[in-house]
Amino acid sequence: MVRLWHKHFGKRSFATAIFLFLTMLFFAQNNCLLFDMSNRESVFQSGEKITYTLSYTVMGVWTNVGEVVFETTLKEGSGGRSFYQIDATGKSFAFFDRIFKVRDYFTTRIDAKTFQPFYMHRNIHEGSYKLKSTGRYDWANNVIHTTTQRIDKQSPEKKETLPLTPCTFDVVSLFYYYRNADFSKMREKITYNVQLVMDDKAYTIDYKFHGKQEQRVRGVGNFNTMKFTGTLIEGETFSGNEQITFWVTNDENRIPVYMEVPIRVGSIRVRIKNWENLKFPMTALKK
Repeated sequence: MVRLWHKHFGKRSFATAIFLFLTMLFFAQNNCLLFDMSNRESVFQSGEKITYTLSYTVMGVWTNVGEVVFETTLKEGSGGRSFYQIDATGKSFAFFDRIFKVRDYFTTRIDAKTFQPFYMHRNIHEGSYKLKSTGRYDWANNVIHTTTQRIDKQSPEKKETLPLTPCTFDVVSLFYYYRNADFSKMREKITYNVQLVMDDKAYTIDYKFHGKQEQRVRGVGNFNTMKFTGTLIEGETFSGNEQITFWVTNDENRIPVYMEVPIRVGSIRVRIKNWENLKFPMTALKK
């Protein structure tokens, strides 16, 4: 099973796969939803921590293979500029470490008032595969400067300059930007989109809102949620025709709690495991 996971996830990293799942509800450009954040209070706070468990199945057999943890810290930058740093860490469980060890790290920094990203960094260590990438957003000139390097192959750094639009994000900043969005502006079953930067490329991905629904999460309980579907990025893992389905809490926190994702071989489920120091009570969880 682990060999199948490695074969079909290939260069698309373990943690990156989860980050993509967590953010597909928010993607790309022809019909992009942006919001005036100038007077909007953040729904998250410094010290927030959310943990997800990832399970993989082939031929109906489900196995928990790893987890991803998101942690938020409010910091002060140069010139008194406040920003949130969000750190996402993905790792395989101890049993799988003996077969294929995964330790992935993604960080992004977003302005505390506008929620626009200005820096991202990704460090991937999966078996013998090692990669690092950095992106610096230049909003004054509407470009993002990226640097990517395969560490395991001792390859030279690859530098790219990509165009920025108001709808351009990295996977983690996108997730947190839309947690602050006014979901009442979304119309059911209308196709929306946004642009995602990953390493040295930009992708456009569609998503739809399907209304409110109660969703059960194993080991946690039933949640009042909002249901979304989204397209996936074509590559080694996805054909580009699959639809991810996932559910976000219908409360002030706006946290994804459950996801179902088909891949070329088997499928994936991502479920919330626990949370700490939320800004608002988890009222979406039914008693």
